[in-house]
Amino acid sequence: MKRTKLGICKLCKEEKELTYEHIPPRSAFNKNTKFYKLNSSEYFKNAKEYVDGSLKPKSRKEQGGVGDFCLCVNCNSYLGSKYVRDYKKLSEISYSIINKYPVAKCYEFDIAEINLLKFIKQIIAIFICSNDTSFTKNYPGLIEFVLDEKSNYLPERYSVYMYLNDEGNIRSGNLTFTSSHGAICEFTYKPFGFVLSIDNPNQIMELSNITDFKKFNPFFKYAEIMIMLNKYPTIYPFPMDYRNYEEINNTLKSKL
Repeated sequence: MKRTKLGICKLCKEEKELTYEHIPPRSAFNKNTKFYKLNSSEYFKNAKEYVDGSLKPKSRKEQGGVGDFCLCVNCNSYLGSKYVRDYKKLSEISYSIINKYPVAKCYEFDIAEINLLKFIKQIIAIFICSNDTSFTKNYPGLIEFVLDEKSNYLPERYSVYMYLNDEGNIRSGNLTFTSSHGAICEFTYKPFGFVLSIDNPNQIMELSNITDFKKFNPFFKYAEIMIMLNKYPTIYPFPMDYRNYEEINNTLKSKL
């Protein structure tokens, strides 16, 4: 029998028995993932020590896939039946390309076979599930976009960015306030990284803006849809930090 917990579903906002939602979907390489749950402030404060292995997490290692008890049975099933298939398909395509050209830093490929409207709705669902229930109260329009599978309306205040990832650590998707980009959420789980930018009219130049995926018309036959994505490591947990090990070491040496 599956475990459940009583709580507020982050999509329908009703108090129900909550099931374990894999974030990202279980079928997108998140079936047997092993991980530690750490307090974010503790992780940020001692990021260097956790990354170089000099500090070990005190919590027990979790297994069975990254996720949380955040959705009721109906909402969990809704995402699974509506959006997960296209997210899984693009995950597999992206992983295949990265593995074929592992040293490349930028990739361009055709994604015409993906329903991009469903794909971006699954991304927004990930951000909803990664934050507490007050998130969607403070930032309205996200739930409505996810729960209406035909809707192309995602409020203009939200921009979604994407990159590829095959090195480093998971980023949780939690809301963060940055000095350079304002309010953002960043979620990273191989082979993808996503950034939800809120109320920022400026483009994040390092990343590919995929907000227009919301305009995808599933009834139109697209001959080709090319996308260009940079690949970045996520060594440290800090949002928008894409330094590799060499760059991090050079920074540390310069401070000595």
